[in-house]
Amino acid sequence: VGHAIKCLAYTHAGIEDLRGTPIVLECGSNVTTCNKMISVQNHTASSMTFKFNVSFTVYSGFCGGCSSSLPSGFTCTTCNTDQCNSAFAAVLTAPCNSDFASVRAAALLTLALPLLMAAALRSF
Repeated sequence: VGHAIKCLAYTHAGIEDLRGTPIVLECGSNVTTCNKMISVQNHTASSMTFKFNVSFTVYSGFCGGCSSSLPSGFTCTTCNTDQCNSAFAAVLTAPCNSDFASVRAAALLTLALPLLMAAALRSF
């Protein structure tokens, strides 16, 4: 049912023109579809501009057997079958156990990332 490909979700936050450290959430297994989307948010506070780049992929497919490793609100799945070609997968609130759950979870993660980043900016 298709071949193993990698799907990535990552955020990059920092002061504009300065490089920060990205957070990488990755899912690779017997995935059949990946759609890449990129979002950029800029926030100006006094003389500094804070920039958030979000890049993520919406994926569908089975992620294999899973075990939890990300905190609060995330189900981070570690694929333990030989179909998988990646270290880990991260989805929001739903396990990666079916095509529908994978797409729904990726969509929730997609919607949540800008809100999480906006909340982080307010803490500066």
